[in-house]
Parts: sequence; C-alpha cells; structure tokens
Amino acid sequence: MKILLSGLQQDFDPETLRERMTKFGPVLDVQVVRDGDPEQPWAIVDMDLGAAEATKVARRIDGIYYIDRFIHARVMLHD
Repeated sequence: MKILLSGLQQDFDPETLRERMTKFGPVLDVQVVRDGDPEQPWAIVDMDLGAAEATKVARRIDGIYYIDRFIHARVMLHD
C-alpha cells in the first residue's frame, strides 16, 4: 500500500525517509512530489503492507512533530 506523507521539509532526503520508514515495514519505493508549492513537497511511500497494516502505520506517523513541522500521513486506497 502507498502512504502519502505531507508536511515535509523542502530539502528532505528521500533516502533518509526510506530508512526511517523501514522501521514500520518493507519499503518498495519512495516517490517525491514537488508539484504545486515546491516549499511543501509530498512523499508517496510504497510499502509491502496490506491495507490494515498500512493504516496502522499512517496513524502512528500522522501528527508527529519532526524538524519544525507536523507530518501528516494518509493511506492511498487506490493508485
């Protein structure tokens, strides 16, 4: 399942994000989205998890304060 992360720093490192997300499960891919406001990028983290597990991960991450920003996480239910 894919988890959409917003609230990231403009210059966040996708590899560091991948490493941190592996604590929650296997990461298949990290896609950076800078469309729209380039100062507020998104990341789509594709994880080898089912919908229920991905929802648990998103709930754990959502609202975490990290490097001066609140991170928001949502499960993408379809591509």
